[in-house]
Amino acid sequence: MKETAPVAPCEALALLKIALRKNRRHPHYRYFQMATVTPEGAPRNRTVVFRGFAPDDAALLVITDSRSEKIVELAQNAMAEVAWYFTETREQFRIRALATCVSEGAPSAEDVALRVQVWQQLSDAARAQFFWPSPGLPLGTGTAQAITEAVPESFTVLKLSPIVIDHLVLSKVQTRRRSRIISERWCEEWINP
Repeated sequence: MKETAPVAPCEALALLKIALRKNRRHPHYRYFQMATVTPEGAPRNRTVVFRGFAPDDAALLVITDSRSEKIVELAQNAMAEVAWYFTETREQFRIRALATCVSEGAPSAEDVALRVQVWQQLSDAARAQFFWPSPGLPLGTGTAQAITEAVPESFTVLKLSPIVIDHLVLSKVQTRRRSRIISERWCEEWINP
């Protein structure tokens, strides 16, 4: 999975951060849907938990188990799409992103530090699931690992680097803006809602 070159931030990403602040009193503001494509070409969608922004302040962070199906799917096609709706402000963000998996043996010191930092921010209950048997196997199969303080090999951070952001506002005056990276620059256009 490859990363894009850094580009100047876009206004849509700033609007996403404002929406996060305005909706933070609702516990569900941290959940969004993330879609990938299976090796057979079928869409696969699931709800994930937003864990903040990467140090570059542009990529969205999600955690996952390295043994999960989404890792296989992203290894074949690093493109993912996020659908995120905020009830308080009545805004929808659809974000097409390139996913980078930060797992055991990450190549850069920055990624190693990020993985450890995200792990340390998790609750004990969230950490425990990375020691369970492999996800997706029939119930009762697989082997659980002993829980330790060390970051388990199965713990992976996904960095979702936006390349297209479609922002739809559904309040009294409905608006829609599409932002995308073209020639390593963000270009934005207003479109019909």
